[in-house]
Amino acid sequence: MIDCNWSYNGIKLCILNNDILNISILPEMGGIIWSIKYNGYELMYHHYKELELPWKFKEDFPREDPLHTFFIGGWFEVFPNAGYKTNLLGVSWGLHGETPYLPWKVEYDEEKDPNSILLIVQLKRYPLKLYRRISLNKNEILLWEKVVNLAPIDLYFSWLHHPTFGGDFLDDSTFIELPNNTEIEVDKYLGLKYSQFEAGFRGEWPMVKGKDGKMYDLSRYPPKGSQNTNDLIYVPKMKRGWFKIINEKRKITFEAEYENSLFKSLWIWRPIGGGPEDPWYGTIYATSLEITTSWPATGLSEQVKLGTAEVIKANSKIETLLKFSIK
Repeated sequence: MIDCNWSYNGIKLCILNNDILNISILPEMGGIIWSIKYNGYELMYHHYKELELPWKFKEDFPREDPLHTFFIGGWFEVFPNAGYKTNLLGVSWGLHGETPYLPWKVEYDEEKDPNSILLIVQLKRYPLKLYRRISLNKNEILLWEKVVNLAPIDLYFSWLHHPTFGGDFLDDSTFIELPNNTEIEVDKYLGLKYSQFEAGFRGEWPMVKGKDGKMYDLSRYPPKGSQNTNDLIYVPKMKRGWFKIINEKRKITFEAEYENSLFKSLWIWRPIGGGPEDPWYGTIYATSLEITTSWPATGLSEQVKLGTAEVIKANSKIETLLKFSIK
């Protein structure tokens, strides 16, 4: 069932649900999947801030870091710059620009297809158009996506899915599964001030070295309030487009399957408090397994230099399908 006649703080809200899943989408606010409820349990993290449409912001728009300014949690899609501020082909993007801040058009036909909606956005500063169809199939969420290059030249891009897990799903009974023999690297590029782990450490999932010299198990999540840290860990090359997040207490499993020929990397964001300063002030308890084409999080221009950026050919398109099951 589809219902786009709802609003949250005056912002349009589309609800897509069946007997098991209830999904809420904010098309005017980056097409964010604001809520995923499974049998009544909330899987998404919601930040303390009130929802506010970025494009209606009355002060100067914080172009360098709009994401932190308007961060509310949920599942947002990042395109064409996955990472921090960057400049390419005369365009300047801030952190994760530009799709999370744009209003998306929504289309659906409840009579012909009561289980899916289509969201469409055309970028303002880059000649690309993104289509995303969100469908429910029993306990599955299917994302069919298409990028169209409107220009007669090849264009670089990076693309990232940022599901921010929290709510009823994240606690000290939560653990993560990745493919066997997955190689990881702790971020050394951003200089995260309140990171727990040794910058640049390379190893095999799930063990990682802390700044204190001890080894820690990344597959397990620590209790809320137990620390005030903020870490980013990369999987530069996923052996398989697959992962699981499991909450043992509530017996909920979130499983992802996708094409790792396109989404080659995974970023694991681990804010446990986030640090005592801006932007988190110790308020966040979340995690995100960020499915992405490129790494590190230094932005598109640096990814081009490192050879990890993707290219879409002139006047062409790219299509992909991501499948997520919850049980």
